[in-house]
Amino acid sequence: MEFKPGETNIICSDAAASLAFYQDILGFTLVEKEGDAIRLENEGVIFLLLPFARLKRPHWEYVSTPDISLDLMVADLAQAYGYLKAKGATFSQEWVTGQPSFVIQDPDGLCFEVIGL
Repeated sequence: MEFKPGETNIICSDAAASLAFYQDILGFTLVEKEGDAIRLENEGVIFLLLPFARLKRPHWEYVSTPDISLDLMVADLAQAYGYLKAKGATFSQEWVTGQPSFVIQDPDGLCFEVIGL
């Protein structure tokens, strides 16, 4: 049996806020809008925003509960941190000089670990 990943579905509560985060802050490319769904692409990976969440995600500390997160790889952590701060990103874990990563959240609180290459 062989399983291959397909699209990554991102269940969100506000399509406009999520699109602004993924497109304007993270630089994902809009591929198409299909009804309420919004398909984005980054480095050949397809993400599908599905604005169907009816409840807000409770706030908790990163990695304190079972979850799944996406790693975002960057060449320069200091530059990425400054860029995301300037864009108003929400941080779950701030970057500390010398650390290999920090964690940001999308508008619904889904976590992304930003990791230096």
